[in-house]
Amino acid sequence: MSAEIDVRNAINIVGRGAVLIGHVRTGAARVGQVTLPLVLGRAPARRLQVSVVERLSSMQAGGAAVGLVFLDPPQLGDLMRALPAGSILVLEEPSEHGAGLSVPAKPPVQK
Repeated sequence: MSAEIDVRNAINIVGRGAVLIGHVRTGAARVGQVTLPLVLGRAPARRLQVSVVERLSSMQAGGAAVGLVFLDPPQLGDLMRALPAGSILVLEEPSEHGAGLSVPAKPPVQK
């Protein structure tokens, strides 16, 4: 299942890095989901994988408010340029449409 997030802001939290704040439009944001490829700074486009989903209280209407933290988080400025307020972030399950990230295989168990 995928999710669409209405981006509201991005902030930097010490110990977490860049955190994207938004409202869930459709679906559900979950740990392990990945973004569509994003151009972050001068690097080639890459997908970000969600490592933490924090449910936030919100006085505004527009769906559940969430804070998203990513594995290997980008610089705050790069994230804000790639996903400015008002944009829609699409999250996919890693297995959807070849969205998977390269995950090293587990070594065989030796007996």
